[in-house]
Amino acid sequence: MSQLKEHYYFGNTYPDKLEEYHSHFPFEKDYLYYGESTHIYNQSKEAANQIKEYSPDAKLLAIVRDPIQRLLSQYYFQKQTGVLKESTSLEEVLADRDSPLIRESHYETSLSVYQEIYGDAQFKIVSLEHAKSNLPGFWKDVQSYLGLTPIPFPESQNKSENATGSPLFRSLYRMTIRPIKVHNPKLYSTLIQSKFMHQSKSMLLYLLGTARKEKIPEGLNQRLKQEFTPTYEYLAQLGFGESYST
Repeated sequence: MSQLKEHYYFGNTYPDKLEEYHSHFPFEKDYLYYGESTHIYNQSKEAANQIKEYSPDAKLLAIVRDPIQRLLSQYYFQKQTGVLKESTSLEEVLADRDSPLIRESHYETSLSVYQEIYGDAQFKIVSLEHAKSNLPGFWKDVQSYLGLTPIPFPESQNKSENATGSPLFRSLYRMTIRPIKVHNPKLYSTLIQSKFMHQSKSMLLYLLGTARKEKIPEGLNQRLKQEFTPTYEYLAQLGFGESYST
């Protein structure tokens, strides 16, 4: 995998700056696959077609989670990155029916495009909750999908590597990291690949805490369940119904 997690290359920069994009991958080594992870690709048919053009034999893996929990996670993360003000309520955000928080949780709309373009042989959807219930089975299934020689499931610390911080952590992030990300993207790219930065973030999360999810008011919770009824039905059709009982 590329050391830089999210490139936002396809659907945005491709085919320009191809050499710069390639500089993130260890092509000098003899690997069967080289990969990257950019969550926003699943929202773009243009990105889907460009990836297919760039690498016709590519295999894609989409990891989904409970659509409401995904929405809440993005809500807190956008506070951390400064996209949303810390004081912004969930009700304010959801007042906009075209909000990315809502749109990006509708997997039945975005992922069906990839299913159509790639087919089952090159596009696999995995449920986060389903995978966590049987990690060795998930590990075996993914290796089979990729046509890899099976190796044992690795020991896992079973913790998030991209946790969203508490209000104090988010405030510190907005004052220090966000200005670098906005004004000096290349420096930001270097920093987030640094082991020191990862260790520093982990220490700060330990000291300042992670985001505590607010309890959703019952009326709003029912509205969200109704909003994502088609999404839960889609997940059930994929065989993940037991993981998302509503």
